[in-house]
Parts: sequence; structure tokens; C-alpha cells
Amino acid sequence: MFNRSTKRKIRKREGMEINKIYTGDNLEILKTFPDNSIDLIVTSPNYNNWRNRRTQASRKEFWERTNITYDNCTDKEDDETYEARQIEIINEMIRVLKPTGTLCYNHKDRIFEFEVKSPLEWILKTNAKYRQRITWDRCGMQAYNPVRFYRVDEDIYILGKEAKGFTWNKEAAKYLSVWRIVPNKNIYGHNATFPEELVKRCVEAFTNEGNVVLDPYNGTGTTTKVAYEMKRNFIGIDNSEKYNEIAKTRIKECGGSFFNFSNENV
Repeated sequence: MFNRSTKRKIRKREGMEINKIYTGDNLEILKTFPDNSIDLIVTSPNYNNWRNRRTQASRKEFWERTNITYDNCTDKEDDETYEARQIEIINEMIRVLKPTGTLCYNHKDRIFEFEVKSPLEWILKTNAKYRQRITWDRCGMQAYNPVRFYRVDEDIYILGKEAKGFTWNKEAAKYLSVWRIVPNKNIYGHNATFPEELVKRCVEAFTNEGNVVLDPYNGTGTTTKVAYEMKRNFIGIDNSEKYNEIAKTRIKECGGSFFNFSNENV
């Protein structure tokens, strides 16, 4: 029986270790994982929104508070480089995903020079099957700019290796396709953390106890914490040792003492 209070050790699967948080480049680490080994991926990359950095001196404090910054990521690539990497990492995620698995990919439309750039521009160039889009209603916004109907939502793209035959717990259908979930404020030193409820719904819908949940942009570890609490195995990847220490502490605080909290870079 899968018991959360029972110590769980790291288990290896051809180079992949379960119940571990890796520090390093997520793409390079994913390349070491075997095909068809992950049941669910819940993740949200940096949005590469650097051109939207607001810098008006009169509102300096406000912009510093609302702009998203990361510990070990400049979030400042040209669009071609950013989109090419997203295509590559989505393809790697699809490769490691089981045929019955699901990828929940959180992103949003970005607006540069008044023109919308949608994540679908690169998602549709990948090997993923595009099954559905969930609207995450964030119940408000960080910054209001009255030049358009301002979006108060983001998207969760439901992707997979296959278009059908995936693990699906039908009780989760009650959530419908619009999820009204208040986002976290700046907690754990990271101002773009997942709300636990959002991850919980994904785990509830697409996995069963004992399955493996991965987040290759794990940040301060909401996905890994929720997976652990819901009696799933987990893998987290992030290039920030600072964030990974927070992620490990969060698991320890909910009873986790089962794996080697190693800072070994991969």
C-alpha cells in the first residue's frame, strides 16, 4: 500500500531517478530519461516577457513589484531562440511521457508592439497531440493598462503523446474548462509560483496513486509537493539551487524524509 508516512527511496530507471529534485539544465537532464517513463507533466516555463518590462520612473516601485524575475534565469531571449527551445523541450517531454500520459503546459498570450504572440505558434510545431485548452481565470491582474480588453486569464494546454487512450479520472470533469483560481502572491522568494489547487486538479484528473509526476520548471516546488501529498512519485528539475532548497524544505515540512536531498548538479 502506498503510504505517505513510509520512507520512499530514490529509484532508478535507466538513468532517471524517481523522488528526486535535480539541479541543472532541464533540457539536458530530460535527455537522460528513458522513453515512455512519466505519467504526468505539470509545468510552466518562463514567459520571456522581457520586452514588457515597465520602467516608468514615476511608478518604479509598482513595476518592480509586479514584474516577474527569477533567481537563475534572465528571461531575456530573442523570440526565435526562445520558441526553438520551447519546441525542443516540449518534444523531450512528449518523448519521456507514456502513451497514457498527459502534459499540462501553462503559458499565455504575450503582446509586443500591440500584436499577440500565442504559445500555439510553437506548440503546433511539436510532436505533441493537442487535446484541449483549459482557461485559468486568475481573478484579477498584476497591472492594468486600458489600451485593450485586458486579459485576466492564462492557458493550460493539455497535450499528449496520443490523442486518446490516456489516463483520465472522470470525476475531475466537474472542474469544466474554466478554472477560477487565485494566483499566489510572492511567496518562497518566487513571484510566479503555481497555486496548489491548479496542480491538484491536474494530478487528480490524469494520474493514479503511485504514478510519476514531473515538473522540469519546478521552481520552488509546488508540483513536487502536491504530487507527494497526493501519494504520487515525483521528479523536479530546476537550474536554481536556491529554489531547489526551498522545494526540498516544503516536502520535508509535510513529512517527506524518503530521499537523498542532494545538491549534485547534473
